[in-house]
Amino acid sequence: MSVDLIGRARSASLRAQWPTRRLVAVGFGAPGVLALLVATSGGWGGGITPGWLALVTLNALAVAAIVATYVPLPGTGRRLEVGCMPCAVVAPLSVLVSVGLVGSVEHDVPSAMLALGVAAFGFRQRLTNASSCAA
Repeated sequence: MSVDLIGRARSASLRAQWPTRRLVAVGFGAPGVLALLVATSGGWGGGITPGWLALVTLNALAVAAIVATYVPLPGTGRRLEVGCMPCAVVAPLSVLVSVGLVGSVEHDVPSAMLALGVAAFGFRQRLTNASSCAA
């Protein structure tokens, strides 16, 4: 199989997992999550550094992407893509922990880094286990 065919196959597989409705959910959800994260960490007042804002923006994208994985795929009806119990619980728990970490200390870069790691873990868990579990 040529490299071009492998690239097309991966692209088609990725597009099947992330249809337009999920991308729209991320696009509309991320700004709201960013506003929530900034509000929980003391608002837009002084003390916001560019590094902190970049980490929190990435965190907002990760959280919105986690939530978007629950949006049903086309052709599956209106049933949420929940998966098995670990799939249904660990990822949303990582969202709550991530938001809590960002809000724990006002505009703190290490807390934002840890929160991004937690959100990335939840997103990875959601991507790897949601499609492979029996539910």
